Amino acid sequence: MLDVLLPKLSGFEVLEQTQRRPDQAFVRVPKAQLFSLLGQLQRQHGFVTLETIACTDWMEDGVFCLTYMLETAERERSLGVQIHIGREGEGIATAIPLWPQAEIFERELHEMFGIPIEGHPSLVDFMLEGWTDIPPMRREFDTLKFVEATYEMRPGREDNQDVREAIRKRKEAKKAAKAAQAEQAQKAGAAPKPAPAEKVAKPEPGPKAAKPESGEGSA
Repeated sequence: MLDVLLPKLSGFEVLEQTQRRPDQAFVRVPKAQLFSLLGQLQRQHGFVTLETIACTDWMEDGVFCLTYMLETAERERSLGVQIHIGREGEGIATAIPLWPQAEIFERELHEMFGIPIEGHPSLVDFMLEGWTDIPPMRREFDTLKFVEATYEMRPGREDNQDVREAIRKRKEAKKAAKAAQAEQAQKAGAAPKPAPAEKVAKPEPGPKAAKPESGEGSA
């Protein structure tokens, strides 16, 4: 797909490109070229649908990777257009003028990752009413710490186990059981087979007594 599409996008600086499948590819461009590229893909190359706007938190690099997933009307091709923005307060303009459904996607980005969306008409609470903590999809958010500080353990759950530890022990127990079964099967296969029991010959039947003819033996 990219071998056909990229020559038509010669005016854009493609920083990275990936062809995942014949019908799916990804390109990364500078943030300044994002909306020019999205508009051209929509108007001239058939990518008329915005499926979603995804975000990946690359905390070690200090950036968010935003992916605008586009699809053709026939749904035979999909293209992810990616940009990097700084994690600490860098914003992005809204895509609502191109796709009205971007309003929902951008509200989620703002609430879950704390990304400012410039020009968005309604960045109010979306799913997290009254949330005041770190945006929960950022990688520095400590889910366990938040749960322990916010909620109380129900009475009767004092024996609650760590889920990961319980899963690890269960896997180890299954592995040990399989090993024991294999060892038993190996020992059973190596043991000498018992000698077959001797067959006892059946006695041959004797000659049958002749039946008396009618009239014989009668007085």
